[in-house]
Amino acid sequence: MKEVNYNTNISLYGEYDIVVIGGGPSGVCAAVASARQGMKVLLVESTGMLGGMATSGLVGPFMTNYDRDGKEKTVSGLFDEIVSRLEKFSAVIAPEKVDAPSLYTSFISRYHRKLTPFNPFYLQIVLDDMVSEAGVEVLCYTKFADCVLEDGQIKYVILAAPEGMLCATAKTFIDCSGIAAVAARANVPTYKGSEESGVPQPATLMFEVDGVDTEKYAEYAARPEYPVKAYLMPTSKRYKVNHYHVFSVDAANAKSLTDGHKSARRQVLDAYSVLKDKTPGFERAEITNVASVLGVRECRHIEGEYKITVNDVVEGTKFNDRIAVYGYGMDVHRRSEKESGNFKVEVANRYYIPYRSLLPKNCSNLLVAGKTICCESQAVGGMRCMPAAMAMGQAAGTAAAIAAKNGKPLRDIDINELQQQLIKDGVILD
Repeated sequence: MKEVNYNTNISLYGEYDIVVIGGGPSGVCAAVASARQGMKVLLVESTGMLGGMATSGLVGPFMTNYDRDGKEKTVSGLFDEIVSRLEKFSAVIAPEKVDAPSLYTSFISRYHRKLTPFNPFYLQIVLDDMVSEAGVEVLCYTKFADCVLEDGQIKYVILAAPEGMLCATAKTFIDCSGIAAVAARANVPTYKGSEESGVPQPATLMFEVDGVDTEKYAEYAARPEYPVKAYLMPTSKRYKVNHYHVFSVDAANAKSLTDGHKSARRQVLDAYSVLKDKTPGFERAEITNVASVLGVRECRHIEGEYKITVNDVVEGTKFNDRIAVYGYGMDVHRRSEKESGNFKVEVANRYYIPYRSLLPKNCSNLLVAGKTICCESQAVGGMRCMPAAMAMGQAAGTAAAIAAKNGKPLRDIDINELQQQLIKDGVILD
């Protein structure tokens, strides 16, 4: 590809303790956790709303925040606070009230106990309130473009805003972009998709339908024709629909995303036909909402201080520097038409995420949270889910604040101090 040299002066938007790139579940929790520790925080989001896959991507319900067997919580902290705030709007069904199989789980049993159905619009309101109350400065409609490096650190992030190019500086940066965008530009080694093939898990364009005869569907009591899944939302006639796959979408490539999203729109019509024509209770259902962004399950993974392995998840390796606990299965969707997918390997009842896996190589003032942490592609199949992402974001934001307060590099913070602060803030670590 031909290169063009482009030089310009960019306005300094502001100086911060912490800049978080990506306003999805992990990014919001990272920003709130940092700000509540007294940090000056900027949160940058490319769409017009916070919540990422949960709002603009319409992904839901939240997968379980309980252990594999659905008996004990693994994720609390800010996740529980978000659920509690949604309850005030009657916009959520708390996970302890959801068992499987049921209407809320699309009559799927395995790993689907204690899911959390929610209304994505009210989630936007809740997240707006949380960042505002914490004092987080938010820039929506603003994309991360690049970074300026000095001595193995990020000095500035370059942002593409509607008014033009901006830059911001901070002591610490947290990459919650979902594609390790900051890490990749900061010379952190990354890989995409499967270690063997480079092929990522497929993407899906989620949508919602209303007008369902829930009593009739409850009598049918079965999942719609594979691969369509219809999850009852907090209102009695409205369902969130997960369905077909778009294969080999590179979420770090604009053309690939464009083509994938175009194909996914046609798949929405196919899935809708399965519901209306073949699923009792959906005969009069109408599409009311289609996600504005493609639901991406996997893109880049960083190379960090420790790579979580499939064996760690199977054995439940209890790391000394653990910052989160999870229990959802290794949900790895098939990467091509010829493969089978989902839950090929059984996980431990509880497994753990170490702080070291959020620490990338080659950049000393950057943390990475969410599905792009240092983890084998198969192993991250469960950890890519949103309750785990929130837990990682809360841990990253707390760690960044501790580093800033103590004037220490991210790698040198006192892990015990981090863990004790997380426990104080309601996080489960055992």
